[in-house]
Amino acid sequence: MATSYRSRLSEIASSGFRSPAPIGAGLEEVRARLLLMTGELERHLGEHALPVLGEARSTLESHACRIAVVGQVKSGKTTLINALINSPNLLPTDINPWTAVVTSLHFRNDGPAPQHAAAFHFFSLEEWRDLAEGGGKLSELTKRLVPEYRPELLRAQLEVMYARAGSRLGPSMQELLGKSHLYQEITPELLSDYISAGDETGGSSDRTIYSDIVRSAELFFGQGPFAFPVILIDTPGTNDPFLLRDEVTRRSLENPDIYVFTMSALQPLLPADISMLRLLNGLHKDRIIMFVNRIDQLPDPAVNAAKIRTVVEEQLRMEFPSLQIPVIVGSAWLGQYCHDSQLSQLPPQLTAGIGAALRDAGVGSAEAADGLDHFEKSQLASILQSLSGMNAMAAALTKSLSVSNSSALLQQIANTYFELARYAEISTRAELRSADTPQDAGEAATQGAQFRGRASALRDSFTQIETNLRALVAARMTAIDASLRHIVRGFADEQAAAVQQAMQLPHREKVWVCDVTPLREALEAAYVASFQEAVASLKGIEQGLYPHLETVVTSLLPDYRGEPIEAPPEPMQFYPSAAPLSNFVTMDLSQSWWKMWSAARPDPQERADHLRRLIDDDFLALVDKLAAELATQLGQRVDHTMKKMQAVGNSLLAAIDARTHSTGTDRGISDRTPSERQEQIAIDTRRRRADCAKRLSIFVAVGNELRELLKRLDLMWIENGGI
Repeated sequence: MATSYRSRLSEIASSGFRSPAPIGAGLEEVRARLLLMTGELERHLGEHALPVLGEARSTLESHACRIAVVGQVKSGKTTLINALINSPNLLPTDINPWTAVVTSLHFRNDGPAPQHAAAFHFFSLEEWRDLAEGGGKLSELTKRLVPEYRPELLRAQLEVMYARAGSRLGPSMQELLGKSHLYQEITPELLSDYISAGDETGGSSDRTIYSDIVRSAELFFGQGPFAFPVILIDTPGTNDPFLLRDEVTRRSLENPDIYVFTMSALQPLLPADISMLRLLNGLHKDRIIMFVNRIDQLPDPAVNAAKIRTVVEEQLRMEFPSLQIPVIVGSAWLGQYCHDSQLSQLPPQLTAGIGAALRDAGVGSAEAADGLDHFEKSQLASILQSLSGMNAMAAALTKSLSVSNSSALLQQIANTYFELARYAEISTRAELRSADTPQDAGEAATQGAQFRGRASALRDSFTQIETNLRALVAARMTAIDASLRHIVRGFADEQAAAVQQAMQLPHREKVWVCDVTPLREALEAAYVASFQEAVASLKGIEQGLYPHLETVVTSLLPDYRGEPIEAPPEPMQFYPSAAPLSNFVTMDLSQSWWKMWSAARPDPQERADHLRRLIDDDFLALVDKLAAELATQLGQRVDHTMKKMQAVGNSLLAAIDARTHSTGTDRGISDRTPSERQEQIAIDTRRRRADCAKRLSIFVAVGNELRELLKRLDLMWIENGGI
């Protein structure tokens, strides 16, 4: 294996440095084409379509894929981000244990530049008071778990943090709370002031350090490695003795599309890593990428890295058999120096293992980087690029983007546009036919009455179906809420019985811990299944609209041979947010806490009853949040469906109206001579026919392009492992 790996490095070196393709380029091309198509449809569809098109435009312009970089403290998360965005040392990596800042990096290559490049948001007075007084969720959990316990350590940490912020900021601190600072330029010094810790002792400095009171930071970039809009989230870290930072990290994971989980090659996949993976919401195979960092510190990266990847992959298959999590081994530190233009900055103190890999590949010593010619630098850059894992990371992110909710969202918009274009084509063909075959007044009046009757029936069906959709959502939500609560209470009863049984066994001094991972998994499975069942039921009602539409279409165009009048396929995947399931709860606390809890309740029944209450209190609150999220998602589904169907229906009704009023009579020109009237009718007919033909060609072209885009999205989905 070592020989083949080193041979591969030699091949990479001989090919020279290659810049990785922009991440998500294929998806971005689809998004850009849909945006252009939005303008085309806005110009040629009637006002009835503008609400739907406006909603879609807003989504296309504002949506970004959220990628959260998570992992234990000091696993190299920030260094990985610096390497990935090709900005060495941009984000400070000397984060002090007291700071708990979530940094969001916004990348968008299109549209106007943001009004500011950086925004730093401070804790509000209420949030800071809770922290400074030792309040908030963590304190509440601590008191509920062990009433006699006083979290002096947590309070001491918070008091030091508060005192240091006060000494640094002085009287202005109270005025800063709840405010934001905006800047037009991003510099490492600025980020150090707001994200890093500065001097941990609070010593003198020429600059003001705000990091103690910063809740979150937002940075905006016009260029970067991402073609598709992305928000890259740098989290403080997990498994941290400073519990505040651990909790902030968990709260920052609200509904990401993709997680990049970092760990050290020196200690890969520790129990804390497995625990965090279990807590991540929405464990779907397109959601997680593992990055095993610091292979530059291994004795022989060419051999050890491959072995470590195999071990991690096997352990992940054992722990999560239903998931397909890509594992990338590399070095974020090397990734900061793998570009040809930066090789002069490469530190000479590379490990012996990296030096050996470079020599095996025929590149030479890294100490001589300054003296290499352009081609030799390109060879060295290509080797460092391969060892760093940055190319593999870019490819994995592109693959994940292709099967993420972002991809499903584009497919939903493309399907909506296709329906609008298809029915606009039908309406325009009907209008063109009426222009080509004028009717006398009597025939037009008779047919107009028939059409108006069908139009009235169509409107009535819209009203009834919307009523049915909203009633179904309400009924489903009642059933889902009851089902999730039943799961929680059933688990609470099982655990209460288990703790009672455990107390009857020998060796009672052994700590009993309530593992809520099965409960989280059961709730998520039921939640996603309930969502899918609800969507299927909604789909069934929505399909009832299409027979009514078909009746109108066949009336307008009896020989219609276009696309079948039926509902479009569902987007490939749309999971609701299960973020509440990642929230920190009482049962997540360590064994030492459970030992104190057990000691405080020697009576088996008292212990069982209290455990049942803990589970109910924690998870029934999460159930409420899940239900609220689901109700929002399903309500948005109904709103979108009705907006779309109203636009489609109004398009057909406009065609009915146009056909009804096209009778070949001398309406509006009765004061002219017969020959003048006839000439004016002919002119109007030609103008109308030309306008219809132009619009028809546009709608046909848009429909064909949308077919191509939908096929491309399907192909990307299949090629990248989507279901």
